[in-house]
Amino acid sequence: MSFKIPRLIKKIDKLFFAFVLLTSLMILAGMGYVESPYQLLLQRFVIIVAIVLFIIISKGSKNQLTEIIRDGYPLIFSAYFYQETVFYNKIFFSNIDNFLNDADMYLFGYQPSVMFSLKLPNLFFSELMYISYFSFYLLIIAVVLVLFFKQRERFPEYIFYLSASLYLFYLLFMLIPSEGPQFYFGSPENQPPEAYFFDKLMHFIQEFGEQPTGAFPSSHIGFSLIILYVFYKFHKPFFYIAMPIVFLLILATVYIKAHYVVDVFGGLVSAPLFFKTSKLIYGKIT
Repeated sequence: MSFKIPRLIKKIDKLFFAFVLLTSLMILAGMGYVESPYQLLLQRFVIIVAIVLFIIISKGSKNQLTEIIRDGYPLIFSAYFYQETVFYNKIFFSNIDNFLNDADMYLFGYQPSVMFSLKLPNLFFSELMYISYFSFYLLIIAVVLVLFFKQRERFPEYIFYLSASLYLFYLLFMLIPSEGPQFYFGSPENQPPEAYFFDKLMHFIQEFGEQPTGAFPSSHIGFSLIILYVFYKFHKPFFYIAMPIVFLLILATVYIKAHYVVDVFGGLVSAPLFFKTSKLIYGKIT
């Protein structure tokens, strides 16, 4: 039995492979600056081999979970690629947190990411903020399921838009290296507020999933707004449910000291730009 590999390759695969290739070239170009470059390249090789094998094996599968993973795997691996940017986000430019901090100080006369939690040290409000920040991951799961079960024929197209938008954020993080208040400030200014339960959960997630990278623009906010747009377009009930959640998430990014306020502005502006760019890329790929 033979497989014609080119016929198996979709637009989403070309996006994924192009991103891996581009960032791999950046790792090679920045050998003197990148930590553990050979380990990063080896991990990428293993990922590519695993994806190619999965594409071949899953061909023709009617299993719903397999179908979701087949088109959605770039979103799954986005968590890995986000963490990875910390290793090569300073190849071109130095960290700009001092500028972002100064911008917030100029706009407000104080640092909102520090003062927000000091002015509202309420444990219940803190819990709400951590729950809202955690909801980012639930929004991603929700939009994938809504697209798959409500817009099956357009699922590959919109998963492409979502994946491409995230990858555009990551490429921008390489050009605008920033850590965010939780990493940039010293103690006690960088200490996150306390809550009941979700602060422990988010600290656990951040310990293993967050890196001092990607503060500006906020991909959490930008990507959440893109998800909102998809809900508005295809499933209005989810849009009205998600809208207050995203609003609270925006507040939470500053409250728990993950972002400066200017990062929020960056997320608001970049969301429509990256989504439109993703649509252009989709149209150009054959």
